Amino acid sequence: MQRLSTATLGSARGVQVPGYDRSSPPVIVHLGLGAFARAHLGVYADELWATGWPAGIHGVSLHRAAAEQALAPQDGWYTVSLREPGVAQGSRLVGSVVAVSTGQAAAIDAIADPSVQLVTLTITEKGYDPAGDDPSTAPAVLARALDQRRRRGLPAPLVASLDNLLDNGRALADRALAEATRIDGELAEWVRREVAFPCSVVDRMVPATTDADRADVASRLGLADHAAVVAEAHRSWVIEAVDGLPPLADVGVVVTDDIEPYQRRKLWLLNGPHSALAYTGMVSGHTTIAEAAADPDLAGFVQGYIDDVLEVAGLDALDGRQFAADALHRFANVALGHTCVQVGADGSRKLAQRLAPVVAVRQARGLPTTRFAKVAACWLAAAGGLTLGGTGAGRRRLPPVQDPVAAEVGAALARGNDHAAVHVGLATATPRFAAQVARALDGLRRDGGRVLFEVSDRP
Repeated sequence: MQRLSTATLGSARGVQVPGYDRSSPPVIVHLGLGAFARAHLGVYADELWATGWPAGIHGVSLHRAAAEQALAPQDGWYTVSLREPGVAQGSRLVGSVVAVSTGQAAAIDAIADPSVQLVTLTITEKGYDPAGDDPSTAPAVLARALDQRRRRGLPAPLVASLDNLLDNGRALADRALAEATRIDGELAEWVRREVAFPCSVVDRMVPATTDADRADVASRLGLADHAAVVAEAHRSWVIEAVDGLPPLADVGVVVTDDIEPYQRRKLWLLNGPHSALAYTGMVSGHTTIAEAAADPDLAGFVQGYIDDVLEVAGLDALDGRQFAADALHRFANVALGHTCVQVGADGSRKLAQRLAPVVAVRQARGLPTTRFAKVAACWLAAAGGLTLGGTGAGRRRLPPVQDPVAAEVGAALARGNDHAAVHVGLATATPRFAAQVARALDGLRRDGGRVLFEVSDRP
């Protein structure tokens, strides 16, 4: 079968070809052009270009050539297909990616191009970890690229993180400034003075594309699309208002002077319950998030978790309750195929922002934190490969979950030292919360998933 490309667009079936002129140079550079970026940023840029504001993207992968291998032979064209129950199958053709490359040097050259006005990144939570003097990290590459612009007398671009990270813009600014300081004190001062790092809140569930997905797209499109992505219908983007921002509001992006409530809503009422469903789902024997969401016992437990969050979140102005209800509906989307193990990866980084702040607020107000302790225990059990209690078929070892502290947690659990496991995985836990988590771990070891539905808030 012929492959999707500019030359074959005329034979594409069932899609509308964008009418904008793709010959202008890219104004956006995106680091980390994976499935999420293509289903999120790429679609917003496509719509922005259709309004008359050129929004071509140069996508760069710092380490792996997979995106370039998929997109370059297709001249950047790809499709986004919805995976939503009750929605007719169909694909959208996206043309906003006009260049794609791989490697640190390519990223520096792309960002240093005079036409570039906006640099965006999707590098996940791990990409913000301090990495010593490693020059291959995204913040290090960004600092070198900004140095090139400064030395050439070019204006600074806007730099926006599109990751699920609290204050992602400020976190990126801190890392970029640290890297700039390594290079040149004058560069660091220029970055501090000239470069804006607006925070963003981004949202769209985008599972990994399967061979079956690509075959389905090819059968409908009449062309092979090696860069196809699938996604839920929902998508949203909230970004801090800064000077020089493209007219994103014209395509539905929320531009705000106060992003903190949006961050809190997303992390506490979507990401937190998502993690809770993943860990309790694993403990309850479920493979996918949708299976876990369909379990009435787990659905009740997670609804209780959400009610506990809403009690302290202060999000009435953003309709937090409806937002959370919509999130639960999205979790139940069987077409996405998100697994509990996938969603549960890197819990040591995620729960520090999704769960720990809620626990701190509830404890400060003297409110129960039992459900949060049970979620934390399920995460530690999964990260450490705990064998759940029960008899016969009920006794089983949890599937391994990727996490930086998995080995340490597993070693502590193997010794039966639950308090040490809690200390490794939840370093900021108060003595009371740590004791609750340890008690829940002991219950998982003894009774398995049944401990989730026991009502207790002993100190």
